[in-house]
Amino acid sequence: MKALVFRGIRDLRYEVVPTPECAATEARVQVRAVGICGSDVHGYLGTTGRRVPPMIMGHEFTGIVESIGSEVRGVHAGDPVAVFPYVPCGQCPYCHDGRINACQDKRFFGVFSINGGMAEYVSVPADALVPLPEGAGFVHGALGEPLSVAARTVGKAEIAPAASLIIIGAGSIGLLSLILAKVRGATAIGVVDICEDRLDLARSLGAEWTLNPRTQKPADVLPASLRVRGADTVIEAVGVDATVNQAVQLVARGGKIVIVGMLEKRIAVDMHELVSKEIRLEASFLYDREEFQHILGQLESLKPQLSRIVSHAVPLSEGVDYFVRLAAGERNICKVVLTN
Repeated sequence: MKALVFRGIRDLRYEVVPTPECAATEARVQVRAVGICGSDVHGYLGTTGRRVPPMIMGHEFTGIVESIGSEVRGVHAGDPVAVFPYVPCGQCPYCHDGRINACQDKRFFGVFSINGGMAEYVSVPADALVPLPEGAGFVHGALGEPLSVAARTVGKAEIAPAASLIIIGAGSIGLLSLILAKVRGATAIGVVDICEDRLDLARSLGAEWTLNPRTQKPADVLPASLRVRGADTVIEAVGVDATVNQAVQLVARGGKIVIVGMLEKRIAVDMHELVSKEIRLEASFLYDREEFQHILGQLESLKPQLSRIVSHAVPLSEGVDYFVRLAAGERNICKVVLTN
């Protein structure tokens, strides 16, 4: 089969590799669509150490069941599926408490050295398969994974319809959080980013106002009520010093910051500001299976908005070129989904 093989920093190759075997408890999936996550690009650049070559990346994927192992029941060849991309250990205290996203021994497809979906075929445990709802489509289905991240984030933000919300970072997670916050009835939403193309997209998706800190001052853009009081909630979807501290500045006293961005490993925060404003700080990481299944059920209704997020749906064979372009920060690319 053909696959994108990560062989080292900035060394990604589209090449022939052995087709994976299908163990007794596994299903082999013919991959139809796989998203390129920002973390995949960071792995390609060698900035995180979470991709160990040689391996096949890709944890946001959908496809068709091609074959099943001898012990698999309830799954059939030809079934359209999305793949829940990690396998919790099932033994640790977090798993026993139902907090599988906190499991420290989970196996994550396309992460570290476990092959993922940037290939024609991938074999996964059959219980990782989730039926893809009719009408969802494979390309939009590949957004089920980042949508689940956004859904958990928005849920933790506890957004009331009349409350003010600022989203810092108009990457995929920030924009998907915007979409889901609008679905929940939020109206007073602002988006902050340094890319004008992303801010244009945010406005088309319903952002009430946008801010580019490189060219604008908050006082010139923020609604009057926010300049005086600050936002009830801030979602931080970048994860660098500047944006986390910006969240601290923009949130109201007693307000909440939900951090989902994790670009940098260590961040220095103005603790005097954080404490004196009594800011409620919460992190959001991954999602559980119930959240994943729930968001898949919403895909069809979200298609109009999701189609704006997917800027490029291109063949897997063009994957190397798009990794290079994403790593270079090409401005007109939002979400890339590779197809077979």
